Amino acid sequence: MRLLIFLALMLGTSTLLNAQNYKAYEGFYWTAEKDAIIELTLTEGTDGPEVTGRTRWSNNEAGFDTQNPDTALRDRPIIGLKFLWGFKYSPKKNRWKSGKVYDPKNGKTYSAKMSLDKTGNILKMRGYVGIALLGRTAKFERVKQSDLPEELVVKPAL
Repeated sequence: MRLLIFLALMLGTSTLLNAQNYKAYEGFYWTAEKDAIIELTLTEGTDGPEVTGRTRWSNNEAGFDTQNPDTALRDRPIIGLKFLWGFKYSPKKNRWKSGKVYDPKNGKTYSAKMSLDKTGNILKMRGYVGIALLGRTAKFERVKQSDLPEELVVKPAL
């Protein structure tokens, strides 16, 4: 009986700890080409944690969403563009699933899921149409604080 109580407590604690792992996703990441930096931010939604991704820096500062299928949106800047939304966190596997990712390079929106590697420094995002098996995985490396462009560095309050 003691063993069952111990196991129940350990499983409950493990689930609680895993539920907090979603916070490890927050931060800045380089794109694969290292020509842009994206930011993942977390909020507490009504159905649990939510993650949003925006482009925060690009070596093409004047870039616009020129490939968007909606011609009315083609003049919106890439910087600040929300390209990731709708994900649901799965604490059991410590990953985000059932989300959407917009690729401004081709103007297409894909279903997506994402996870962090064991170090927490590589974000793996799988975009797909239909089923994940038929998709492509992109890897994003976490930006070191010392590599952040000046405009993204958070300055301490005085």
